[in-house]
Amino acid sequence: GRLRPGRDPRPGELYSFSQTSFPALHKLARDQGLPIVRTAAELRAARSSRPSVIVSSEGADFLEGRIERLDEAWQRWALRHLQLTHYRPNELGDIQTEPSVHDGLTAFGAEVIRRCNQLGIVVDVAHGPYELVRKAASVTTRPLVLSHTSLSDRQSPWTRQITSSHARAIAATGGVIGIWPIPAFFPNIVSYAMDGFARMVDVVGIDHVGLGTDQMGLPGGSTMPGYADLPQLAAALRTRFNAEETAKLLGGNYRRVFEACIG
Repeated sequence: GRLRPGRDPRPGELYSFSQTSFPALHKLARDQGLPIVRTAAELRAARSSRPSVIVSSEGADFLEGRIERLDEAWQRWALRHLQLTHYRPNELGDIQTEPSVHDGLTAFGAEVIRRCNQLGIVVDVAHGPYELVRKAASVTTRPLVLSHTSLSDRQSPWTRQITSSHARAIAATGGVIGIWPIPAFFPNIVSYAMDGFARMVDVVGIDHVGLGTDQMGLPGGSTMPGYADLPQLAAALRTRFNAEETAKLLGGNYRRVFEACIG
């Protein structure tokens, strides 16, 4: 009942894949007229009338243990948001859906976090277990992001949800936690707003919760199928939060973290 790799990657295979994927992303952005955000000023200048792109990688597997590839991705491909692990324990650390093999974060994972802080790359600890997050929080000098999850203090095996302690470790760095619109957890937009966002706000505060759609990454569908549904979510949030608080939840908190990380 969990996603797992079908095989181990061949040496160089994951880096090679990134050299296909990053150019494809840039071509898509060019073809659709989407500016790529490289600086905090460019994010502040972005407008909904012309959507922009922050280049991200869900998993740092393409580094294959080589720190110089991080600098290359930052400079050549405008990488500005990096998730450390995804669906395989890698050279940086463990994942929530497999047994621990690294006791959380590796020494290389810590090195990557420090270099991200220096270059100006948001560090995303989604898919990482609590021990990885705890160690990442002790290493980073910038806020962390946990881009897509939700709260559960009654954990099932191999869950992608997090506990209150896990959430507070992110908030303690000044970071933000994105709430995931999984229909099994939140069957409608009102539930997504109240049982997802509001419940996490009660644990970590209004400044540390955001939108984590994982759009097109959910095999079982989404409570919020498209970004055209954002007005419905905003309306549901406004039954609990004021306009300023709702703006923080729907992007303001991430912008603050991005600015703090990018410098």
